[in-house]
Amino acid sequence: MVASSYPRYDGDSASIFLRYLAQRVDDAGFQVHILAPSDARVRFDVNDKGVKVHYFRYFPKCRNMLAYGSGILPNIRNHPWTVVQIPFFIVSMFFSVLKLSRVHRPDIIHAHWLIPVGLVAALSSKFTNVPVVVTAHGGDAFGMKGKLARLLKTLTMRNSDAWTANTEGTAAAAFGTDQLNSQKLSVIPMGVDASLFASGNRTKLRGELDSEVLLILFVGRLVEKKGVRHLIEAAAHLINQRSIELQLWIVGDGECSTRLKELAACLEIEAHVRFFGAVPNKSLPDYYAAADLFVAPSVVDQSGDTEGQGVVIIEAMAAGVAVVASRVGGISGVIDDGSTGILCEPESSMALSNAIEELVVSGRSASLADRAREKIEREYDWPVVARRFTQLYRRILR
Repeated sequence: MVASSYPRYDGDSASIFLRYLAQRVDDAGFQVHILAPSDARVRFDVNDKGVKVHYFRYFPKCRNMLAYGSGILPNIRNHPWTVVQIPFFIVSMFFSVLKLSRVHRPDIIHAHWLIPVGLVAALSSKFTNVPVVVTAHGGDAFGMKGKLARLLKTLTMRNSDAWTANTEGTAAAAFGTDQLNSQKLSVIPMGVDASLFASGNRTKLRGELDSEVLLILFVGRLVEKKGVRHLIEAAAHLINQRSIELQLWIVGDGECSTRLKELAACLEIEAHVRFFGAVPNKSLPDYYAAADLFVAPSVVDQSGDTEGQGVVIIEAMAAGVAVVASRVGGISGVIDDGSTGILCEPESSMALSNAIEELVVSGRSASLADRAREKIEREYDWPVVARRFTQLYRRILR
């Protein structure tokens, strides 16, 4: 598996879903090697049974700044000079794929994200004769527009043996609606450890919080496309205009962190908003268990990027928390509106506050959460997802 992001140390949440996928594929009888970019925070302690992780260096270690953090595209926007690292990144990845292929002789190369990883893997197959699977996750599908991006995506598609996407929305954005019936395409979601996220302790983190207080949770990177600004504005409206006693917990870190804290202070609700920063993935079940509602207020950012699937959404659903989310990207392929969650219009704090208030008043949260958890166990639990990927691998090998 080749990726532009992978956990750099035990406890790192960077693309943690790929670590879980690798573990499950390994459990299914495949020997798995991971190739990912190096970073100053790499500790070489991410060891999972038979999974072997390799990190390629494309710049001096302390200056490897293209990947990780907010993601490649946001990193370039925030630090334009990092664009000079792109050719080094691509060349280093390409030769690392060739080297590992020569040494380990893989049966399949599975590339995560279309550009540049999928393109590099697909072109490397011309030298290795190893079949390539390319997976689109979201940012690579929605955030890369224009003629050059379309050309690179087309090259990737033509030179790979199979494509997958985590939702139909991602598939349409990545490969085009005319390819949705292609035999090369499989829509396979990223998964979740359903039993882990159902095991949270509700009382552990709520502490002295009154049982009547509505606890709203957000988990994710604090970047523009997550839309957290609208959630804070919605919370202010519910507190000041609807007299709803609530606490908003924000778990995650990112480039918008300072601005969001300033917004909470400006709206005079800082006493109701708590920022936890980054939290290890294995600690999240207790946060989900403590919450009464999970809100994913995602938007389409200035580059056109948005959610492909929203892994935190399926984590919350697995934990048995009612979910309110924006109707963007591939989220509507995860949530059945009115049945397993509530979808509302994006970039609207009023739409969010109305959806939250409706759930509080109607008391439908429990029934939504129950149906959502059943759906996750049936369609998104890691053994189910890994089985679909390994079936795809075997079909290609046959």
